[in-house]
Amino acid sequence: MGLYNFKNLVTRYSRGQVFAITETEGHYDMKNGGKWVDGKKEKILLFPAAIVPMSKDDLRFDEGGNYSYDNRELHCYKQLEKGTLIENIQSYGVTKTYKILGEKDYSDYDDDLYIYIVERG
Repeated sequence: MGLYNFKNLVTRYSRGQVFAITETEGHYDMKNGGKWVDGKKEKILLFPAAIVPMSKDDLRFDEGGNYSYDNRELHCYKQLEKGTLIENIQSYGVTKTYKILGEKDYSDYDDDLYIYIVERG
């Protein structure tokens, strides 16, 4: 039995544009006399990506246990770190921001699919 490719499904539920906002840490550049170099923010387009409501069962029974109706699932094909900020620019112009709280393992179904629990911030 092969793994299922969920890309068509994720693409179907994609709305607007979804970005991951990553930031590198600042550091001292020892090759330049120890001068401080600020970290850089990068905004990465996630496509396909879908932010969907959590099911009632997930809200009640997930091992995290303390999710609310403001929590969502982010389905995408990029590995991201816990704490990463997610920006969703919806098709009607409203921007919503989320933060990754944790990850759900779906590798039994699709090796490349990542499902994150995100909290609106």
